[in-house]
Amino acid sequence: MNNHAHDQRPDFMVTLGLLPPYTIEDVKAAYRDKVKLAHPDRGGSVETFNEIQTAFERAQAYLEFRGDRRTWIAAKMAHYVELQDAVNRLEKLGAKVTVHAPGWLEQSYGDFAQLTETVQLVRLEGPADGDAFIRELLASHHALKELQALEMPHCRVSDDAVLSLAQFHQLKRLDLSHTSITSRALDLIDAIETLVDFNFDHTNVGWWARRRANNKLIDRRETAPPLLA
Repeated sequence: MNNHAHDQRPDFMVTLGLLPPYTIEDVKAAYRDKVKLAHPDRGGSVETFNEIQTAFERAQAYLEFRGDRRTWIAAKMAHYVELQDAVNRLEKLGAKVTVHAPGWLEQSYGDFAQLTETVQLVRLEGPADGDAFIRELLASHHALKELQALEMPHCRVSDDAVLSLAQFHQLKRLDLSHTSITSRALDLIDAIETLVDFNFDHTNVGWWARRRANNKLIDRRETAPPLLA
């Protein structure tokens, strides 16, 4: 390979240490090798870990888009329509919905970057029927599976409804302040390993359960990647 080709590598391929031709198998293998060394639990830094994680996501997107654009666009369009339908239903129930697409996607996708949007934050402020709202979230799970933050302060919500949120495996922040949840709802922390911020102020959660939960969340925050900006 000549030096010119090397200089033209996308920055995320440089981070992964890959040279063309690129394959998804090579991307996955490079990611596994590098993330092991960079993980904060093994002495690496959070900054380096996040950089490798982002490079891996970008490399996958790069290969998917350039492999078969028509198939990619068709699949993303179907998801985009499904997501917009879910957003419309949630907004009709009074929620504020924040969608997100990383800025770097425009470099690879151009005008198609909008098709990669995901729902990052859903906020419903009470008084409102929180259980019914959570059922709507679950009904739209496929479109909302990358949800990172859910805020439902002052809503009428039960422990059972809260625990059903375990299907959202990427949820990082949950605000159920000023609700009637009890310590039982805190079992969600063990069910969702990505959850690092759980606001249960002014609830029926006891002080001892509150202390244990907060200590667990503090430990997680030390090594967790940040919420999308």
